[in-house]
Amino acid sequence: MSVNAKRPVVLLGHMYHPEAEARLREAVPVEVLARPEPETIKAALRVACGAFVRYPNRLRAEALEGAAHLRIVSTSGRGTDAIDLAAATARGIPVVNNPAFGTVPVTEFTIGAMIAFAKNLLPLNALTHAGKGWAAQKDYRRFELRGRTLGIIGLGNIGTEVARCCTQAFRMRVLAYDPYVPAQKAAQAGAEWVSELARIWRESDFVSVHAELNDETRGMVGAAALAAMKPEAYLINTARGPIVSSAALAAALREKRIAGAALDVYEEEPLPADSPLAGLDNLILSPHTGGLTEEAMHRMALSAADQILQALRGERPPYLVNPQVWREPGRAA
Repeated sequence: MSVNAKRPVVLLGHMYHPEAEARLREAVPVEVLARPEPETIKAALRVACGAFVRYPNRLRAEALEGAAHLRIVSTSGRGTDAIDLAAATARGIPVVNNPAFGTVPVTEFTIGAMIAFAKNLLPLNALTHAGKGWAAQKDYRRFELRGRTLGIIGLGNIGTEVARCCTQAFRMRVLAYDPYVPAQKAAQAGAEWVSELARIWRESDFVSVHAELNDETRGMVGAAALAAMKPEAYLINTARGPIVSSAALAAALREKRIAGAALDVYEEEPLPADSPLAGLDNLILSPHTGGLTEEAMHRMALSAADQILQALRGERPPYLVNPQVWREPGRAA
């Protein structure tokens, strides 16, 4: 079935790869909103048949109010928190995401952060460049990952792959907390499934967050959780920023109540210049790029383009996040 090419697909920010935009343009008009402000988005969606939302741009409920012709909305990656999913569902608008493509890069980012901390690579690199490395050798702790305990919060695709790699490659002990998966899944990845989150804080040398952002996980890593961690432990968050309290983490790092942290995501993005996290020497910061390798961005962009076109042709796309609203061909454009 061909695509009705009268109405545009609106992109809230460029797609991750130009090949994906070119694929869309072969079938439909494409309008790119380089500066997607709320009023601009709302006006563009009044005539659009599809939309693509590149995080951290957001598609809010008010922008969907006049989107009478909108037949599909795609995320840029796996997460859907940039889209008001409840509002889209209430209006019968299918939403798709692009899962699994970030599994390898985020896993590698997580392991890279662990190695950087274990070998104290960042400070020793700076000191060696300054000609002070040899004199500082004894001042910086270095240890092996083998035999250390990793606590994983969230055992989805990424958490499972992190567990598998760390048990097999580094012979680490891995504890996994996820009340929504069976213990068997953890065992298959070489991890021990734990029923109490307190064990993660208490026993882990590294805690790595891979959970969804929802009402249960928002603010999960706050002052109490950080206080329960070992003083020589490290926190890594590559999931969603609001899971970790920036203020609580900054205080714990400043006061050396934990050894360090690595963040790829933040409560507010981009990270404000006056954030309490800025300038801490025991904190590794990355601008939400952990899953954005060139390979992953190419695959995610093509997945988004293909699913938009499938939906516009009346074909059911594979990664519907609100499948209850999907209707078979016959709806007007």
